[in-house]
Amino acid sequence: MSTGEENFIPIPNDLIVDILSRLPAESVARCRCLSKLWESILHRPYFTELFLTRSRARPRILFALKREGASSFYSLPQRRHDLHHDKASLPLVAYPDFHIKFPKDIYPEYNGFTSGLIYFSSTPRISLESQDGTVICEPRTGQYATLPKLLRYGKTFLGFDPIGKQFKVLFMDHTDCSTRCSDVHRILTLGNGMMEWRKIICSCPLFHHVRDEGICINGILYFSASQRYYLPCDVKLVCFDVRSEKFKSIDVEWDSSWYVKLVNYRGKLGMITWKGMYELSLSVLEDVERQEWSKHVYTLPENDILDSFKYSIAGVTATGEIVFSRIYTRGPFYVVYFSLESNTLQSVEIRGLESDHRVCAYVDLVEDLNVNDARYLKSSPRLNVITIRPKPQERTSVPSVKNKQSTSLLVQNKQSTTLLQNKYDMLANLDD
Repeated sequence: MSTGEENFIPIPNDLIVDILSRLPAESVARCRCLSKLWESILHRPYFTELFLTRSRARPRILFALKREGASSFYSLPQRRHDLHHDKASLPLVAYPDFHIKFPKDIYPEYNGFTSGLIYFSSTPRISLESQDGTVICEPRTGQYATLPKLLRYGKTFLGFDPIGKQFKVLFMDHTDCSTRCSDVHRILTLGNGMMEWRKIICSCPLFHHVRDEGICINGILYFSASQRYYLPCDVKLVCFDVRSEKFKSIDVEWDSSWYVKLVNYRGKLGMITWKGMYELSLSVLEDVERQEWSKHVYTLPENDILDSFKYSIAGVTATGEIVFSRIYTRGPFYVVYFSLESNTLQSVEIRGLESDHRVCAYVDLVEDLNVNDARYLKSSPRLNVITIRPKPQERTSVPSVKNKQSTSLLVQNKQSTTLLQNKYDMLANLDD
């Protein structure tokens, strides 16, 4: 044994876990292929939970772009101080990461975003004729699952049970309007080995018109619905417990003449009503059982950017900032942060997106190894052959200001990379 081998100190497994939990999911997947030991370590529940915790600390904003049926996905760090920019430039400028592009023959209509998965289906125009079924997709990797066809007209929702770690797809049928309490709705559980729809009875009054894409918070799926389309007074908030598969309805004040958005406000359901240019009201469901709401009214600072006809609400961050995103990538594209605490606006110009596309933006995109490892998700040439990356616009400025924390993290990453490379070589020799 040589002197170099005698002085080699192995990296402890707990240090390896700590280092690898800070890497992207794609890098973790490659590290699993390095050796049987690492494959075992990186598949343990402790590591997947640690990785998810670290990922939640660095959430991203997801941009789903659509034009003539083709779709592209980009993302950007959600926290403003994570955006590298030149402080001399106003407004702030950021460049998103491109992930994948989908072909035109899928005809996606985005239904929503839940726990790292985006889901969409065929447009109503073709859904009864050539529906491919709802597609559940991990937008960064292109992994997807196609659900069995349902040749009926309705609305699809994706819910996540954080206790059972299961995704369930709820289909609210709009075809049969003859019964008061419908049993034609369907539900499907992902990952249980049976990709089949089951009938489910909705104990709430029959609702034919779903008014939003819904949102899932702590295992409860919320969406608004009404019995008649043009009468806002009969709107109810439907609560669906993903684990128990039970329905409940809540009375809600819903003004359909203004923009209304359901959001996750610090772990509770929030309903934002955007009136005109400057007035926002936020209603928070404090108690589901007692149906208790708290209401807050805010006045946006005067600005020449925000317009309810040009912007949509992507969601609310954990720090209490409402994120607005332009609806189309025509001309300069902005994301605007409105702080509920300081009542201030901060706009960020996003460059490098494909032009003249409709945009659906979602907050809290995180990486979850449980999702990436899901056996029901698969890759297909049909989805991955069109990973042509759009040419980004030429940057007009180079980031010049970096804080001490970023510099320290860069040094740590370099040191970690050197240690890991030595470990890679050692394990590779042992495997050989």
